[in-house]
Amino acid sequence: MKSEVNLLTCWQTAETRMAPTSSKPRFTQAIASAGPNDAARYEFWAPKIGRRVTLFTPLQVRIWTLLEGTPRVTAYCERPAYWQHDGGKLLPDFWVKAGRREACWIITSDSQPEGTETLSLSEEIEMRYIDVRSLASRSVWIENWIRILPYLSANARFVSDRLMRDMEQASSSGPTLGEIERDFQPHDIVLVRTAVLMLLHQGRVKPPALRERALDSRTVFRSLRP
Repeated sequence: MKSEVNLLTCWQTAETRMAPTSSKPRFTQAIASAGPNDAARYEFWAPKIGRRVTLFTPLQVRIWTLLEGTPRVTAYCERPAYWQHDGGKLLPDFWVKAGRREACWIITSDSQPEGTETLSLSEEIEMRYIDVRSLASRSVWIENWIRILPYLSANARFVSDRLMRDMEQASSSGPTLGEIERDFQPHDIVLVRTAVLMLLHQGRVKPPALRERALDSRTVFRSLRP
């Protein structure tokens, strides 16, 4: 079982473990935790980090879905490490890396200012409080990704690089998902759809309306390559 560590100390000594510019994620495994009393357990395969995650609340599931569905988020880890705070211990819900910026997220229903503290002056890693009410404006996007992620978990390993390239090229004119699936018959329609959704996951295509409308055959996907 992974031992409890002081999150602040862990970050302050991180330079001895890896260079600041290293592409290796700072945290790769969650702290072992039984979760809150009588908490449910939600287990998922996480395509972005290539392992299973275990979560304990529906709100954590929705935040995790948001992290998987945000291409600029390159790495994350649930329950990364304990943080000594106000004489006690605090376990952030997620550590998140987006570009060169890192932060630990704590899900809260209380009004808290964003970027409340900088936990490491050398690394400029912030503690951010995520107000659950802020998820309301992202509800359609999150629900769409709840539908998308099972495609990636179950089928991504069967999608060839050639099919991915063909999907990206086909998306240059902004077709609908239904048009792509029709044009690529007799390819397996599930793998065709999965390839398009993998491009979305990687930030290589853009769906203009997916934040406002449910994913369906009328959803337009446009390649970001000229």
